[in-house]
Amino acid sequence: MKKYFCFYVILSVVISCQKKESPLTFKNTIYNATTLEPCKNGICPEIEINKLTAQGPDELSDSINNAIERVLISNLIINPDESPEIKTLDKAIANFISSYRSYQDEFPETSAGYVFTSNSTTGYNGEELLSIVFETYSFWGGAHGYGSTTYLNIDKQNGKSLSPENLINDLPAFLKLVEQKFRNQKEIPESESINSTGYFFENDSFILPANIGFTENEMILIYNPYEVASYAEGQITIKIALSEVAPFIKPNL
Repeated sequence: MKKYFCFYVILSVVISCQKKESPLTFKNTIYNATTLEPCKNGICPEIEINKLTAQGPDELSDSINNAIERVLISNLIINPDESPEIKTLDKAIANFISSYRSYQDEFPETSAGYVFTSNSTTGYNGEELLSIVFETYSFWGGAHGYGSTTYLNIDKQNGKSLSPENLINDLPAFLKLVEQKFRNQKEIPESESINSTGYFFENDSFILPANIGFTENEMILIYNPYEVASYAEGQITIKIALSEVAPFIKPNL
């Protein structure tokens, strides 16, 4: 009987180890003009993508990697009408290169070239919430390039990307908190309209930025250029301690 009991204990441990999922880890993949196949057969724009790739539980890592690709594809597309046709990062890169070559054929005298750089890293990786940040710079003609920050927040319990509505509890109260931080930072009195110092919030009503992310210590809210201010204003960043925003966040921090 003792022998059978020992065998049962060992078997239980083995099964438990087999069922235990491997931890979520990340690696980086670099795409640039020296490694991209289309660039071996003609001129290429300046392109450098440092792409984060999740490794671990298949279903979760697949969801994360698909979401990362969607962000990169969106940032690479020049003509929004082409969005429905471009489903993969490889196709988005090929399209970007093709657009650059067409631009050079049309304006051979121009010295300006297309540029696309993107670096993705993990800003926060907790038990339930993963926050990935993309720092991107693009230029495809015109007066100047465009630098932006994009955040991707993922619920690690189900692999779903989180919109502000899915991320934040009590949105009206949270909006009020962020507006207060914004007014204090930009020295806009409570008695004045939010646009009184030159911002252009639609209908003179404060809104959250399109991009909200996290570090180990802070929530980061970023208004990219043109979102609520002129290009000259640059990015507007609001930082709030996690301890202050934790009650508003649905996934546990």
